[in-house]
Amino acid sequence: MPGTGFTLTSAPSNMVPMHRKPKSPNSDDQVKNYSIGKVAEVAGVSVQTVRVWERLGYVMSTRTSGGHRVFSETALRQVIAKAAANRRKRSEERNRPVAVATSTELASTGARIRRARIGKGLSQAEAADLIGISRSFLAAAERGESGVSIQTLSRMADVFSIPMSKFASAVDPSRRVMRVADRPRTVIGGGVIWEELAPPGSHDLEPALLHVPAGQTSGGFIVRPGDDFAFMLHGGLNFEFGDTGETIALAKGDALIVTGGTPISWRNTGRSTATCLWIELISTLRKTSKP
Repeated sequence: MPGTGFTLTSAPSNMVPMHRKPKSPNSDDQVKNYSIGKVAEVAGVSVQTVRVWERLGYVMSTRTSGGHRVFSETALRQVIAKAAANRRKRSEERNRPVAVATSTELASTGARIRRARIGKGLSQAEAADLIGISRSFLAAAERGESGVSIQTLSRMADVFSIPMSKFASAVDPSRRVMRVADRPRTVIGGGVIWEELAPPGSHDLEPALLHVPAGQTSGGFIVRPGDDFAFMLHGGLNFEFGDTGETIALAKGDALIVTGGTPISWRNTGRSTATCLWIELISTLRKTSKP
């Protein structure tokens, strides 16, 4: 500068002003985006699963200027958490205690079938003809050598003019509380278990737990005189209505009402035992069975 004795020179190109800090490549203010493939890989799920979760609103994505789907850091964490929760749920389902039929219970069920038949005053041949099964099959069921399907048990109840709860072990009908260890169980074919939740008495409701192993069915259409209510507690069942041909799949938390006299069947197409809360209105049966 003239008259000062100083000469100004330009600053080197790599010189940074003192009041500014250089940005690090890993600075927090940089936005990180991930492709759907990377998100699926990190979370341990398939790309299709991520797409389904996005469609259901569990996670959100954005689009680049080129139209590519990308996910933010927050979205990635959401997918990881969702995948972990699903794995925990599957693990809990696998480790859930499952009702298992024993040979003793099968024999007990057979003995109760025999008592019901005798109480109705029917021979094995007469009862088998009315139920629609062979006499040899009925004899095997009464000896506890063979289980019967829920459809056959329902027909037996109709022929013997009793509610299905009568095939369970006897309990004091005056009891108000049914403890877990005291629940009467009826063992049916294929390991299906009918577990009573209340003792038979003057009430009009017959609540029970229906445990259906994977791959098992009702054995055909069932027709009960009273209305039925079904609520899925674990797993799922596929129901088919015989009057309309309609098929309905129930998952955990779903409920279904069946009007009395409606033919209905069910099937467990899942990989684990399904448990359903089943409540039957038996006042209709009580009225129709009176002389």
